[in-house]
Amino acid sequence: MAEAVTGNAKRSLWYKIRIFVNSHLVNMFAGGLFALLAIFLAFPIVMVFIKSLWGDDGFTLGFYQEFFSYNFYYWSFLNTMILGLSAMVILVVVGFCFAYMTTRGPHWLRKPLKVCALMPLCAPPYIFSISLITLFGRNGMVTNFFDLNFNIYSWTGVIVAQCLAFLPLSYMMIENVLNSQNPSLEESASDMGASEFTIMRAITIPLAAPGVLKAALLVFVMTIAEFGNPAILGGRIPFLAPDTYLMITGEGDFNMASVLSVVLMVPCLIIFVIHNYMLKGKGYTTIVGKPTAVDPKDMTPLIKYSLLAIVIPVAIMVLLSFAVIVMGAFVKIVGVDNTFVIDHMLNMQSNTAIFNSVKLSLLAGLFGAIVGTLLAYVIMRGKFKGRKVMEMMALSGFALPGTVIGVGYIMAFNRPPFLLAGTIWILILNCAFRFLAVGVEAGISKLHQISIEIEEASADLGADFITIFFKVILPIMFSAFIAGFIYTFMTTMMSLSSVIFLVTPGFDLAAVYIYLTAQLGELGLASAATVKMMLIVVICFASLKLLAKKTGLDVIEK
Repeated sequence: MAEAVTGNAKRSLWYKIRIFVNSHLVNMFAGGLFALLAIFLAFPIVMVFIKSLWGDDGFTLGFYQEFFSYNFYYWSFLNTMILGLSAMVILVVVGFCFAYMTTRGPHWLRKPLKVCALMPLCAPPYIFSISLITLFGRNGMVTNFFDLNFNIYSWTGVIVAQCLAFLPLSYMMIENVLNSQNPSLEESASDMGASEFTIMRAITIPLAAPGVLKAALLVFVMTIAEFGNPAILGGRIPFLAPDTYLMITGEGDFNMASVLSVVLMVPCLIIFVIHNYMLKGKGYTTIVGKPTAVDPKDMTPLIKYSLLAIVIPVAIMVLLSFAVIVMGAFVKIVGVDNTFVIDHMLNMQSNTAIFNSVKLSLLAGLFGAIVGTLLAYVIMRGKFKGRKVMEMMALSGFALPGTVIGVGYIMAFNRPPFLLAGTIWILILNCAFRFLAVGVEAGISKLHQISIEIEEASADLGADFITIFFKVILPIMFSAFIAGFIYTFMTTMMSLSSVIFLVTPGFDLAAVYIYLTAQLGELGLASAATVKMMLIVVICFASLKLLAKKTGLDVIEK
């Protein structure tokens, strides 16, 4: 009898525990995820601020005084801003021209131009430094052929390389909004006698403001953070991102590296504030149902040929850059000694580096996709305060320069209780949390399409939270999970600005290997490693396209 009472009490206790867990599990998940965001995103950034203000004798502003009083740092900051703003202006114009031609231009040109605009996605940004050196260097193919006296190690080289590298970002953002515009608006304006130029100026461009502003924001942040091209082609021109790297690897001065990181961070935050202010309270919706189909009209010759004068040279440069990279992988010295060789492709050091990158990218992609999916769910379905804060924290890794996060990870995780320096985990966590935003936003977008009534109906039928989550929510959100996984995988494969601070001797990564061999002038080895890396990324991109068709989540376009 006593045993029966004890058994009933245990069952009653277990039932109460299940009820408690079932009703509070979302909040438990939220607490754990908030802790992860605080440790692996907020903590490194805070450490950068602290290190910039804390010297051997305690709190000091001396490092900032040194920054503002030393001409080298002043020019480094000024050059970085000029580079970011120059690339931003150029790519907004070029991206709009490509987007306009692929959405309104002649049908036979749309697909080829779109392919050219998206090709740089399949390669790391700094391959354009390698290709430009091969084409326009002192012994470059174009330089020798035309007997030019041209110095590619200059402002021109850096700006061209950055613009070619980040063309896809600008293009995709602007093309997405141009595709979303209701075509009947332009058709009506045309019927009322407006010229194509007037329609473009008064309707198309103003309604494309969200895409243009987002393109400008992303290009600016990515351009000032990516230091591969400036470091290789900049010559003696100082830039903040390469100087931060040299400050740590060359001088071991973490205080000044932190100051440079903070200075690098500030314009990115200002750009975000301006971006949100300019879009706040303004409506840009033009499609409230299915857009009315209209017959496409021929572009006026003046606009068509003006746009072609911009997009064709850029498309040719993209194709040339990839051509010389592929060629350079299979010849001794491209343009100098074009003897066919296979040694570059078989180089074991590069193969090991690529294998390490694939392993790192798979682990970072899997971890980031899991965390991103869970974060999206608790942000959308949780009823606790601070959900917006969690979403902003998740997006911060994407908004801030990778250089800043890399420096922060060095200082945050090189001593107990978070001693991760020297292990693969510091790289996995860095990449997973830095690129977390895409998985979170994909998950949130998917949950917007799912009525909470589905979950409530399952609960009414007796299903607990765990059952609902694994049998109802996860299958529906699987496409968002895959989007986060593949995006993190691809960007981790190509990322340099953050991981270069965290790699240890004996554990090469493909991105770091390509950058270092290019700096040493081993363009054949760098080209071969790039080709192998591109093949892996293309396979992933094709997989993403296939999954997008099967799941209905068109992440390629977004």
